[in-house]
Amino acid sequence: MESDDIYMTIPQGGLRKNFWNYVVRVTGEQSLSKFIWRGLILAVFSMFPTVVGSLLRGIVYRALLGEVGSSCFIERNVRLNVPQRIFLGDRVFIGEGSYLDAENIKSEIRIKNDVHVSRYAILRAGREVQAERREGRIIVNERTRLGAHTFIYGVGGVEIGKDTLIANHVELISGNHKFRDASRLIRLQGGQVKKILIGNDVWLGAYVIVLPGVTVGDGAVVGAGSVVTGDIPSYSIAVGVPAKIVGKRE
Repeated sequence: MESDDIYMTIPQGGLRKNFWNYVVRVTGEQSLSKFIWRGLILAVFSMFPTVVGSLLRGIVYRALLGEVGSSCFIERNVRLNVPQRIFLGDRVFIGEGSYLDAENIKSEIRIKNDVHVSRYAILRAGREVQAERREGRIIVNERTRLGAHTFIYGVGGVEIGKDTLIANHVELISGNHKFRDASRLIRLQGGQVKKILIGNDVWLGAYVIVLPGVTVGDGAVVGAGSVVTGDIPSYSIAVGVPAKIVGKRE
């Protein structure tokens, strides 16, 4: 079995090994005590109802996360993996059912001041890619809004600028599978990772997909349903599959 295959299957080492793999996956460390007390805090507080519960989580979760700023509002049923590598600025809103997963003790998710993460968003920083020797990282800068069901996969690095609007069901995917060798299973061919950079004051419409290595410049607009495979210059308007420049903001 090739080394990358261990990340694609349930290990065959029995219940004990599977349990400890799960502990590391959730906490980032092989520590039963942290697994238990963090789990208890999340179990007790994650479903606490009403606005009071959302405000209370913004305070209590300071014991779990790497950083939680002032006046954060965390709705119920928000799932957090490797929480010590998740950092929230001031006045951050995290919507119900969202999933923030640093995945690796060396990776991180940083959400800056006044960011709004809508319900059921998924942010996965990504594990270290052995061949690339790098860790996943997601950075969302000030006053940006992530729409409902946003999916961000940060294995190659994803950074979103200030005052940017990400509509519902947008996907930012900074890693991709290799697939050229038809004699091998695709899942065993490893991956390629490249950073995605979204500028300031950008608007990505609903269901936009941004692929690895793309830079979307400041002030650009990408129309709904577009697939962005190449860079979009600042203040351009792009639409289509693949996205093409159709205009310029004046």
